[in-house]
Order: sequence, then structure tokens, then C-alpha cells
Amino acid sequence: MNHWFLCFACIFLCSAQSAAQKPDLPSGLDDYVERVLREFQVPGIALAIVKDGKVILAKGYGVKRMDRPDPVDENTLFNIASNSKAFTATALAMLVEEGKLKWEDPVTKYLPYLKFSDDYVTAHLTVRDLLVHHSGLPAYANDFLLFPPSTFSRKELLGKLKDVRLRHDFRSVYAYNNILYVAAGEVVEAVSGMTWEEFVKARIFDRVGMRQSIARYSILREQPNVAHAHRIRDGQLQVVERYFETNIGDNGNPAGGIASSAADMSRWLITQLDSGRTPDGFRLFTPQATNQLWKIIKPMPVSKEPEWLKPNQKNFWGYALGFRSYDYRGVRVVGHGGLLTGFVSQIAMVPERNLGVVVLTNQLASGAYWSIINHVLDYYLESQPFDWIAGYKKELDRSQARQDSIRAHDKPVDPDTTLRRTLPMADYAGAYRDKLIGRTVISQVGDSALRLDVVKSPQYSGRLRHFHGDLFRLVYDNTERGEGPFLTFTFNADKSIREGRFVTEREGGSSDWTEIVLTPDKDAILDTAALRERIAKVVSKHPKARFAYAFHDMQTGERVLFNERETFHAASTMKTPVMIEAFRQAVEGKFKLSDSITVYNEFRSIADRSRYSLSTEDDSEQTLYQQVGEKVTWENLINRMITESSNLATNIIIDQIGAKNVMKSMKRIGADDIQVLRGVEDIKAYEKGLNNTVTAYDLMLVFEQLAGTQNGIVDEAARERMMRILMDQRYRGIIPAKLPDDVKVANKTGWITKIQHDSGVVLLPDGRRYVLILLSGSMDNTAAKETLAAVSRLFYDYVTGR
Repeated sequence: MNHWFLCFACIFLCSAQSAAQKPDLPSGLDDYVERVLREFQVPGIALAIVKDGKVILAKGYGVKRMDRPDPVDENTLFNIASNSKAFTATALAMLVEEGKLKWEDPVTKYLPYLKFSDDYVTAHLTVRDLLVHHSGLPAYANDFLLFPPSTFSRKELLGKLKDVRLRHDFRSVYAYNNILYVAAGEVVEAVSGMTWEEFVKARIFDRVGMRQSIARYSILREQPNVAHAHRIRDGQLQVVERYFETNIGDNGNPAGGIASSAADMSRWLITQLDSGRTPDGFRLFTPQATNQLWKIIKPMPVSKEPEWLKPNQKNFWGYALGFRSYDYRGVRVVGHGGLLTGFVSQIAMVPERNLGVVVLTNQLASGAYWSIINHVLDYYLESQPFDWIAGYKKELDRSQARQDSIRAHDKPVDPDTTLRRTLPMADYAGAYRDKLIGRTVISQVGDSALRLDVVKSPQYSGRLRHFHGDLFRLVYDNTERGEGPFLTFTFNADKSIREGRFVTEREGGSSDWTEIVLTPDKDAILDTAALRERIAKVVSKHPKARFAYAFHDMQTGERVLFNERETFHAASTMKTPVMIEAFRQAVEGKFKLSDSITVYNEFRSIADRSRYSLSTEDDSEQTLYQQVGEKVTWENLINRMITESSNLATNIIIDQIGAKNVMKSMKRIGADDIQVLRGVEDIKAYEKGLNNTVTAYDLMLVFEQLAGTQNGIVDEAARERMMRILMDQRYRGIIPAKLPDDVKVANKTGWITKIQHDSGVVLLPDGRRYVLILLSGSMDNTAAKETLAAVSRLFYDYVTGR
């Protein structure tokens, strides 16, 4: 008995010792990854493995760019593409746990502008529905405007969904999309008060310890340690040279814009596997949130694996919230992939074993990351080894052979030289409109060529090469995109163009372009030349009047100027520079806006230092006169000066802060021609020609400061307060007068006899902004207001493509 007991104990201890000595990593892993690099022509890979809350491996292999020796390391940034979706879902889960929203809340509670072609879907789509790809939209709906990026705002992109025909019944069919993750990002902002990028950086990256990761795609190229995108074209590996400008824009960040590294992603996996507890012990979310994030909501079809990948056969496969869940060799795996031209990535977590793997690559080879992930999982699951590299290489070779066969079968179509154009080349030129891509412009280039400019999606612009008849081939300006579809025209009976449609090379071909219908837009303002022409037509009705304008589009940087350096009497437009100087002095601590001033009505003329007072009859605001001798706050005076154009408040403020200081601040921003010499109603100074003056150009510089496009002379908080004051403006008869109700304007008017001005920032519902300055003189004030309001509408129509 004792003998058998000792033998059994010995065997048990030896087994335990053997298990304890099991290496943390599969033997020869580095060689295995190097083989993957060679077999799948991948320049660089970043690999991380975590187990039981610890980083087992975070390492780089290969190079960041094929033609340079810089090696990939554990901190090299790769675009993780759709693996970003898990961060968006996690952000929402955190907000749910904070009680700021519920998974079953209708999305319209937070995004009332989000509408679908089906009213039922509009009313019943929930926050959870945004994440699981069963809305009824067609797969990859409107990706056309996300990849490559357009200049539409997120709100504009989401507004286009009402024109997309639903292809499936609501919550019935899995159809992957990115656009609703953009909507999810907007929900994060609406609920938290932070942009999606700010939330992910401050609330996730910083707390998890993801120090290199970025949530804003547009700054990726500026990072010091970045992998470059690659692809295989015509059998040759090549760098995607224009990746950073053409692949995705910031609008798509919530769906695929994050860039991260092996080191940072290892911390993310540890946090997810530990139900929201970061490696440093901070609780990001609770196990209840993990259950929500990982629970399958929408089952996905399970395909049959070929014999050469047989151990990869799944029994279930479904979409959760920003994650997929499936089985592998009898255990549950939670993961997701990501793809953008030139990068693919994959994560895989095995909760049962507290195991996580992430593979980041800089070449479009999914077989590369699966070969590594399955090899690593097999080791930790103690499964029978399998040659995954051979299996996935065979799959890749067969796929390439199928593509080669299709190309060999589908020979290019030759033009029919007997088919003639219906119109002279110049008659195809003009402005066109489509609900999806917005305004496009076809212009004649030389005597026999056309080009297409897609205004909001410039990556699709290019030359229209005549093919035959009324058919033209789109050849993109971006040579990496190759050739586009064909554009054909149909006509009315009088041979005027009815519409332009994009068609594929042969029947059965598919393209996002085929949904686009270009309709001639006869009233469009095509360019700044046409805009100036329209404005000139409006103001020509008053040939003896003086006009000036200055326009600056904040998004594009475009400026449109006319008589911009001509000097005008400032009237009350000088009150905006006065407000800026008052805020500047408050920021510097010379006083607080909450401090009080005793109201007075006696000032000295700059002409001879004699005393004068203001009359209520010449002031648009009278109540302040009743408070002479009483105390009011600085903020109260500034509000009255701007919103009600109070002359008395203006004179008190100028008297306190100094007119010379106002001009010094204006010179700091380059507004050298703004003169604020004195307060209002200084008649002796007026008679001597000592007047406050402005130019349209300098007022534009002032409002650029307020709009936040330049390095400001005040801080951001002060800017925002001044913008709120300007948006409370009582006098709305010029810039805002003919604009839609949902357009906000932060403006300051000014008028005296034969002088009528307005100046401000126009804030569009989609988040875009533009500065507009309109000055006039030597004409009846009522007619001037009507004329300038019409000019304001023309600028609005130009910016919005109306």
C-alpha cells in the first residue's frame, strides 16, 4: 500500500512540475512569425499575447515600410480599422453604467435628426441596434463616402440615410455596416459632452495606459513610429503611398480610425478579459458591461471550412456589441477584425483560459494573422498541432487563381467608333446634383476633354475620357485608385440632358456608383466666379452705393473678398473689438466680469477734452440710463453693448479699458485698419473727422478669432462666452434674415444714416462655420438691409451647394 502511494505521489509531483515548467510561449514562435512574413509577403507584424492578466509577449517583426530598414517594435502604430468598433461600444457601455443612457433608448432621443426611409425603423432603432448590423440597411451602406473620406460632416453623412432604401426587414438580417458606428460616436458626444475622440482618449486610452494610441486618424502621419500601408498589385508588393490622405477621414473614426500598437493593445485585452479592470487596477467598467458587450445579439451564417482548414470549423458565429463571438476547438472566442487598404488586424480572446492574442499587419493578408492566432491558441489549448500557414497559403493561392480566371474571362470592352456623341463636348459641362454625393461639376478641359469634380468627395474627381456615343470613362486623379466606372447621359426630347448615370463595364457588375443619378442643377452657384457674378447682379441695382464683403470658409480655408480694404465708418461694428479687449483684460486678471461698475453718463471728447453726455433718443437701449449711479457688472454691460447695441454701455467700457488698448489688440491679429478712437456720440470728434473705422478684411480677422480658427488673443473659454453673447444678438435683419431657422448666427450689426453693416460667424447645423462681413454706404438703410440680406443668402447657397 505504501509502495503504491509513493509511486502515485511521485507521478503526481512530476506531472505538476512538468506543467509548472511549461514554457509561456510556443517554441520557435519567432521563426514561425518570420515564416508568415515570407509566405504572405507581409512587410511588418506586431504581435501581443496576454495570459492571466500579464503580458506574455509584445513584439514587432519585420519592417514598417518595405523599402526602408526601420524595424517594427512593440510601440509601432498600426491602423486597427474596425477593431475601433469595440472602443465605441465600450464607450457606450460606460455611459450606460453611469446612468446617462440605456441600451434600449431610441436613438432619436439623442440624435433627433437621424431618419431612415422607413418611419418604423426611425422610431424604434435603439442604441443597441446601432452596434449589431441588423437595421435593414444594405451591407456597407454609404461606405462610399467614408472610404475614401468625403468632406461631409458626420451629421450630413447620417442625414443621407433617409434616402437609402432598406434592403432587409428590421432586425432580420445581418448586414455589416460602418455608418451606424458613426451614429454611435455621435451618441457618445451627445450624452457625454465630449467628442468621440476626446472621450476615447481621456476615458479609455489614458486610463488603460494606451500611451501611444490615437483616436484621430488625421494625426496618424505625424506620429514618430508608424507602420506604412502595403498591398499586392499585379503580383507585386508595393507601398500605398497616399494611404494617409485617401483611406479614411476623421468622420469614420468611431468605425475604424484608431491606430494602436502591440504594447497598447495588450493592455486593452487585459482590461477586456478582466471585465473592465485595467492592468493598473482602475475599474473602467463592470462585469455586467462585459456580459452586454460579449453577448451575441445577431447570429451570423456559419460557412463550411475547406479540408485544408478543417480544424477552424465553427459551430456558432455571431455579432455582439463591437465584438464577434464564435467557437474554436470547443472553447468560446471573442474577437474582431479590421481592414483598411494596406492594413489588416485581428484580436482573439478566450475568456475560459484568460487568454488574448492580437496581430497587427501592414499588408492585406488575413491568412497571416489567422495563421498566427490559431497557432498560438492551439498551444495554450493543448490542441493537436496543425500547419495553419500551409492551409491559409493554399486558400490565398486558390483565391488568387479565381481572380486571375475572372480577369482572363472578362476581357476589356472595346469602344464602338461608329457611335457618335449627341452633343458638342461643351454642352455636357455644368453643375449636377445627387442625394448621396451632393454637387458635382463637369467642366470642359481644352477642346475635346471633360473632367468631373465631386465637390464633397474630391478623391473621386478625375478626367472623363470619351469612350463612345454619350459614354465616358472616369479616370481618377488619384492614380492609385485606377479607373472608375462609365458615365452615360440620357436626354429630353429637346436634347437637353435629363440625367447622368454611372454604369459598369458589363451586365452583372456591381458598384456603389450605380446608385448615383446626376441631375442637372441649373441654379447652382458653381464657383466663386459665379458667386461674384450673382452678388454683382444684386448690388448693381444701387449703382451709387458702396459695398464691401469678406467671406472665409472655416473648413476649406477659402476666402472671397470684394473691396475688402476699403475704409467704412464703423458704426456699432467696432463694439465687437471692444468686447474682445474687455475679455482679454479680464483674462489677464485686471478685473472680473462679475465685478461691478457704477453707471455714469459723462465722458470727455477726444477733440478737446470737453464733457458730453449721451441721450436716450439716440440709443437703441434706454434702461441703462435709469440706472445711473447704480452698480452693474462688467458682464451686464458687455451683454447690453452687443445684444442691444447700447451706446451708454459701450462708452463706459471704452472709458474703462482704453480705446488705445483696443487698437493694440487689433494690431496683434493683423487688423491694422480698424480704428477705435473714441466712444459713441462724440459730436466734436465727429465734426473733426475723428471717427471709428473698419474694413471688411479686418473685421473678418476679428471674427476668425471668435470662431477659433486662429491663435487667439483670449482663451477658449472666453471665446465661447463671447460667441454665446453674439448669438443672443437682438438685431437679425441682415446676415441671418434670409437663412433657414436651423442656422445659427453670432453677429454684430452697425448702422448710422446711410451706413448699414453686419459682421459675424454663420454656424450650419452640420457643424461647419463661415465668417461673413457685409458693409455698405451711401444708400437708404432699408434698401441696404434688404440687399445685404440677399447677398448673405447667396453665400449660404454657395457653401451648402443649394
